[in-house]
Amino acid sequence: MRSTVLLTTLVLTAGTCLAQAEVNKVLTVGKAGDPVQDLTPAQVQELIGKPDVVVYDCNEDYMHDEAHVPGAILIAYDEVSAKKLPTDPSTTLVFYCYSPECPASLMAAKSAVALGFTKVYYMLAGIVGWQDAGLRTEP
Repeated sequence: MRSTVLLTTLVLTAGTCLAQAEVNKVLTVGKAGDPVQDLTPAQVQELIGKPDVVVYDCNEDYMHDEAHVPGAILIAYDEVSAKKLPTDPSTTLVFYCYSPECPASLMAAKSAVALGFTKVYYMLAGIVGWQDAGLRTEP
């Protein structure tokens, strides 16, 4: 009996840990239930060039001039507005900044969700992660 209780407790604890790991992958921002997911550099590369996908660089001007994801549009995280984003709220938006320590891309993504966009992502790895993955940049 004691071993059955212990085994049940271990299984439930492991299940809870796995569920929490999945929850940590998705951040809920804006309206309840609107997820902003972290994409890897490889996932972002797959999206580039697809219709209805726009990639935004939330870095400083000089950093954008040095290297950015191909086709990325420079935007300051605190200047995300309806005027600067596509008119169709179902457009896929991807935001990134310098590195995982930089909060700008997530802040920009939160602003986009608050404006009603429904397919909003951010690349936590930033341009540093993009370059570390060996992916091409534009000057």
